[in-house]
Amino acid sequence: MIYGSTARARTAAILLANFREAADSLRKARLRTVLGLVGIMIGISSVITMVSMGEIAREQARKDFEALGTDILVARKSMEGSASGRRAILELADATALAPQTPSITDAAPRISEYGEFRYAGRDLGSGSIQGVTASFARMNRLSLQEGRFISDLDVGRYYCVIGARLAAAMRRDGPGRLTGRIMEVEGNLFTIAGVLNDTVENYALPLDVRADESVFVPITTAGRAFGKRDVDVIIARFGRGVRHETAAQDVRSFFRDRSPRLKLDVITAQELIARMEAQMRIMTLLLGTVGSISLIVGGVGIMNIMLVSVAERRREIAIRRALGARRRDIQGQFLIESVLLTVTGGALGIALGLAATWAICQFTAWEFLISGVSVVSGIGTATAVGLFFGFQPAYQASRLEPIAALHGN
Repeated sequence: MIYGSTARARTAAILLANFREAADSLRKARLRTVLGLVGIMIGISSVITMVSMGEIAREQARKDFEALGTDILVARKSMEGSASGRRAILELADATALAPQTPSITDAAPRISEYGEFRYAGRDLGSGSIQGVTASFARMNRLSLQEGRFISDLDVGRYYCVIGARLAAAMRRDGPGRLTGRIMEVEGNLFTIAGVLNDTVENYALPLDVRADESVFVPITTAGRAFGKRDVDVIIARFGRGVRHETAAQDVRSFFRDRSPRLKLDVITAQELIARMEAQMRIMTLLLGTVGSISLIVGGVGIMNIMLVSVAERRREIAIRRALGARRRDIQGQFLIESVLLTVTGGALGIALGLAATWAICQFTAWEFLISGVSVVSGIGTATAVGLFFGFQPAYQASRLEPIAALHGN
């Protein structure tokens, strides 16, 4: 028992002495130490930043889905086209009948989209999206109003419209004031402005573009008549509580198959989109981490070069220590500790730099800043592993020096 305590005390004393010697050696070679720290710091910060941004992007995408709700599905005509014969379209009458006639669906928001020119008070406002929608479209996409009202289900065939915030700002250049009740020209048709939307952040969770800020929303029945379109381009539907997303998707397919057998329909639920998104994000995080690791490998090679130069410069010191009784493993341990100390210090600085860079990117993108514990722990672990891996060869080379040859300068 006493022998074991003595051995542990001796090992601790040797490690402490090696640590002090390593710190002193790094302090004396300041320029090489700084260059090594910079290489490792850049490598670790690259890994931390890229892995953290992958995690943050995945969390942001999940929050976008949660903001809309995971009980949502999107149905649109398949890109593969229709069956042979007469071209099948997604009829407006079928789309508006989906929620009332499908028990698992509690709400549905069909949309007819068109592109056209806008004019107001004799002034050209440019062009943008014209979206024929129902009242439920605002609920589904979390659209809010700064004045007036949204399209109502009572506006059947009426020439009312709701405009986006950016379009409203362009109209107010001639002077502030309420826009509701004013007349604007939409692709040659006169519409009365019923409401103005607040600024809306585009939600990329669902596979459709809303672009509410520069769009004009009109009753879906009016869009079909005024612009000669009967083909609904997308339906956003919400299924009931307790209904499985697979069941809701199958019910929607069955509903349209009964009403339009030739129509090929793509139905995708929020859960399916989340699963696809997470798989893509995992691949993206892996790729980002791989790219960052290249910088880390370059930094590790720099550490090896620094340690090899250090061994070459300190041959006489190593020879004297060996002549005084230091064992090969003592010499090897000294240089390994020096390499690990250098990389861990650079790793700590790299983690701080990586977190700062991640925070700055989040401020620019307006994403919520999150500290990934996995990336921080892996940063320290990676720095230690790099120090051991790239420091082993110089340390081994130092331990194999013959004292007499080293003292003679051979």
